[in-house]
Amino acid sequence: MLTHPPGRADEPRTLAILNHRGEPVAELRSWFQDRGWKVRTSKDLAGSVELLDNKEVTAALLLPLTLSDSTLEWDNLLPLLSPARSIPWLLLPWEKALTSGVGRLLRSRDALADWLPAPFSLPEAEARLQNLLRMDHLMEATRTRAAALESQLITDHKTGLANDRHFRKRLAEEFERTHRHGAPLSLILIDLDDFKSLNDRVSYEFGDLGLRTTGQVLRQSLRSIDLPARIGGDEFGILLPNTTLEEAMAVAQRIRISADQTILENEGHRASLKLSQGVAVYQGHNLQDPTQFFLRANEALKAAKSGGKNQVCFYDPQRKAASPTETVDSADEDEITGSSQST
Repeated sequence: MLTHPPGRADEPRTLAILNHRGEPVAELRSWFQDRGWKVRTSKDLAGSVELLDNKEVTAALLLPLTLSDSTLEWDNLLPLLSPARSIPWLLLPWEKALTSGVGRLLRSRDALADWLPAPFSLPEAEARLQNLLRMDHLMEATRTRAAALESQLITDHKTGLANDRHFRKRLAEEFERTHRHGAPLSLILIDLDDFKSLNDRVSYEFGDLGLRTTGQVLRQSLRSIDLPARIGGDEFGILLPNTTLEEAMAVAQRIRISADQTILENEGHRASLKLSQGVAVYQGHNLQDPTQFFLRANEALKAAKSGGKNQVCFYDPQRKAASPTETVDSADEDEITGSSQST
């Protein structure tokens, strides 16, 4: 039997004893305090709700008034305990209690909960609670490993941005959301100019520095709801939900200016960071699928590169062609985004 809860020895642990029956719990309290717990007690439902709502609580012992899940007592307690919250709990019914309702209270397979019939021994209560805590510890470790694996599956290892697979998935989701609701969705595709020369003339490590620095520039230029991703060797993409063409062009220009002010430097080698960008907007109509949307932004990106690099172009659906930034005027904006403003 463990004499202390599992986990780090210096990790704070608080046991909540919910004593709605007003029974003497001094011995129970002392037992757990002697084993390294900070123990807090409540004497009524209101006090218990307040106590459980404290993020400090690690586990709970319940001495309830009822064993029916359809009472006000349990209506208030269950949303604050496992599985709704990460608080394992041990139920301690009164002696000669009809325990037929206990099964319904513990019915959730995900709940970290157990019960002991009265009279119970303190070592047995401790052992049951330790088992629940061990299970909680294992489940948390499993969740942490799953989250780490999920992060690896959706993250580009060189830049820390989303990878191409995750980007394509989100593009399809955002495209469908715009199709349903009509809120504008903008897409920026970006090429790191002269990336091959960074690799060939200097080193692959210097090229990787260019990729990482581009990722930093993108993150610093975007909102939390935007999704930047590395979608190819030197290619990046940005999804901008609820963003008009005019707003997306402003973001792209902000990225260009930030990149222009950035110098790559490593082991005596220096180079400027230059980016070509293509912008497209989707407003919920006139496109069949996300691929067509992607291709529009790609056409704009090609125009930016062929026009001299280190510039921003957008796709004009009226002309069915890419246009440089300077051609975005109020008339174009009216036609493309429904806005009367100009860049």
